[in-house]
Amino acid sequence: MVLPSGMTSTKLISVKVPKRLLRLLPAAGKGRSRFVIAALEEKISRGNLDSWAPKTKRGQRLAELLQKGQLERAPGLDSEGIARELTERRGRYH
Repeated sequence: MVLPSGMTSTKLISVKVPKRLLRLLPAAGKGRSRFVIAALEEKISRGNLDSWAPKTKRGQRLAELLQKGQLERAPGLDSEGIARELTERRGRYH
C-alpha cells in the first residue's frame, strides 16, 4: 500500500458502514483506503469537532456542573506525573 504524504505508519481500524454508503465507496483494492483517509482528513481539517453542545435541559444542566467543577479538578497528568503518583500511593500502602 502506498501511504499518503506525511504518513509514516498506519493503524488498522474497523468501522460499521451502512450499505447505502458502502455502495458509494470505491471497491476494495481500487482506492478505498485512500478515499476514506482523504475524507477523514477533510473532516478533521474543518476544525469543528468540538462544536457539540447539549440540547436537552438535563444535558445543559450537566454541562454547567461539569464546567463549574473544572476549577476544582487537578490538571491532567502526563506519563511522568502518573508514575510519580503511583509511586507515592504505593508507598502509603506498603
